[in-house]
Amino acid sequence: MKAREIARKPRVIVDPDTPATYVRALMREYDETIALIIDKKREKLEGYITWREIIQITSHYSIKRAIDLALTYPIAYSNDEIDKIVNELEKEKIYGLPIVKSKEEPILVGVTTLADIVKKLYETGYKPLAETVAETMTTGNLEEYIVYNNERVSKAWSKLVYRGKPGLIVLRSREEPVPVGILTPGELLKTGKWFFHRESEHGLKTMAKIKRIMLRGAPTATPETPIEYVARLMAENDFTVIPVIDEETKKIVGVITLYDIIKAYIEGAKPGRVKPVKKPLLPIIVKPEEKPSYISTDKILSQVLVSRKQVETLTGLTALEIARPELPAVTINDTIEHARKTMIRYKTNYLLVVDEKGGLIGVITKWNMLKALGLMGPIWRRRVYDRLFIEHIVTKDPPRVLINDSIEEVALKMVESKTEIAIVVDEHGRIQGFITKDDLIEAYDKLLRERARVENIMTPRMLGIVHPHHSLNHAIKKMTTFYIDALTVYDGSKIHGVLSANRLPFIAYEDSLISSKSKYVVWVKRVKEKGLRRARYIKVTPLLVIDAMVKLPPDTYVKTSDDVVKAIEYMKKHNIDGVPVVDEDEKVVGVVAKTDIIRELARTARLRIERGLPVTVSKKKKGRGEEESK
Repeated sequence: MKAREIARKPRVIVDPDTPATYVRALMREYDETIALIIDKKREKLEGYITWREIIQITSHYSIKRAIDLALTYPIAYSNDEIDKIVNELEKEKIYGLPIVKSKEEPILVGVTTLADIVKKLYETGYKPLAETVAETMTTGNLEEYIVYNNERVSKAWSKLVYRGKPGLIVLRSREEPVPVGILTPGELLKTGKWFFHRESEHGLKTMAKIKRIMLRGAPTATPETPIEYVARLMAENDFTVIPVIDEETKKIVGVITLYDIIKAYIEGAKPGRVKPVKKPLLPIIVKPEEKPSYISTDKILSQVLVSRKQVETLTGLTALEIARPELPAVTINDTIEHARKTMIRYKTNYLLVVDEKGGLIGVITKWNMLKALGLMGPIWRRRVYDRLFIEHIVTKDPPRVLINDSIEEVALKMVESKTEIAIVVDEHGRIQGFITKDDLIEAYDKLLRERARVENIMTPRMLGIVHPHHSLNHAIKKMTTFYIDALTVYDGSKIHGVLSANRLPFIAYEDSLISSKSKYVVWVKRVKEKGLRRARYIKVTPLLVIDAMVKLPPDTYVKTSDDVVKAIEYMKKHNIDGVPVVDEDEKVVGVVAKTDIIRELARTARLRIERGLPVTVSKKKKGRGEEESK
């Protein structure tokens, strides 16, 4: 492949006398890693600046001009081969360069960077000669690529600028050497919080620590990870280096750089390297009959494992009696990260969303987040601007119920709208409280023992089951399509756990620059089976169900003949939205979930509506204070 085939149009072109700080601003604005310096009068290329040069400006102000930072070598010619260009970039320790027609005709053709080269290789169908990370990763002098969470930025800056490292791996500490982030020149370009000479009204500020600037959540590979997965992740996000970890110890065993990726495509394995015997866990193919398809609300309501005569009698509880008076709130302008922290602070799965004047706009629940994640595709990487993201996931105008509506009517409205919150209002439309899915489950637990067996409310056989190696994307689509907030994780011989909507372990990371091009969805993985979640990292390969499931103790399941209340006890005990179900022969048949219980209540309301019976509750005193409900 020739240089002209990998050239692209430059996004930043400046004059030689342009202030270097303005060049920096343009590179930030256009998310560019290389700026060309062209004398427009002579139409001559005077040089170029990459992000390594631009971060040499260590303050908000500088008298330097673009030409003062310019590189004039190397420059590629349109007929140069890729391997020659990559060798020059690696030798000079730079990220990109300009391409001109020839030495005799120095007419600009375009620019290219390491990421551009990788993209062109996989977009044109090239297959890497080395298939796995183990065959091409860098394992020598790893300390050169490592910095620590609490070290000052100056140490990392020195390695990037003077030693020419393409990027650095940030470890938590020397005592706990697990990766918690990465730091590239891009992170330093995007913000000024690290500047060495920062002033405030109180004088000079202390130099920032690496943890304040780094990209939190290190994208990681294992030696067995396919090169093609790593190539796409790194090229599309301008990751210059990512750590390679041992999946058992979580300790770093190497790094893989964009240089390594390109050489995997054009040169193959490094001398003495062999492909690992162990295979990476990749998603298994979803069979046609397993793919979720549209299902109507009527079918959602009616489908059960074993049907029986539907209960017609109302419980007698009104919406107002089980409503909670308040819920934590966030504003529509808050970030998704703020919403997540609010959920954690108040130990809730439910939030109100209000405008700047306090007017109710809608609600956010973990079910909203689940549905949003289901739309994001099988490879999880940076996504939309968090402020827009919260706009996308909010449920506007959630269902409203009257204070005398029965809890069965509340459940029906939740099912019809596929929401987890209903707003309770009086006859004048004034808000009197809020009912969540968990409030309905609590009411069922207290009042409806022996109402139904598990088999009478759970979804049909096998519908609530996923394989541990199914993609998480497939599982989430299944949950949202069939209105099931939990799935049993079963491989045909063993129950591995449950996938529970309220336990999907993600956070939204907002880095220091408020920009749509710097938002990532980061998955939190436990480094240890017990204790706090410590290290954060993004899995390079598509996430699988096994990555997000909740492991359960042995024999944590219910039988089809058990009372539904027994399933609720397990849900409360393990903080999950569903419990695996087995039949009398102890064969796995599916899951019983909180949404199944909501559907059971909703079916009563639907039946009464069809028969022309009221679904509201009127209470009047009679006899010894007994109450009557219609």
